Amino acid sequence: MIVVLVMQALTTPDKYGINGLSDKHLTPQGRINADMDGSGLTVGDANAIQNKLLNK
Repeated sequence: MIVVLVMQALTTPDKYGINGLSDKHLTPQGRINADMDGSGLTVGDANAIQNKLLNK
C-alpha cells in the first residue's frame, strides 16, 4: 500500500527512498504522485492519502 511505502521512504530513505536499496523503493514519479499538497513528501501526505482511501 502506498501509505506504508511513503512512511518507509520517510523513515528509512536509504532503503525505501528514491535511491533506496530495496527493489520496492519509492520512484521519482511515485514521490510526485504521493505529494498531496505540493510541499514535498511528508507524513501529512501519507495521512491525506489514507483519508482519501477511506473516503474521509
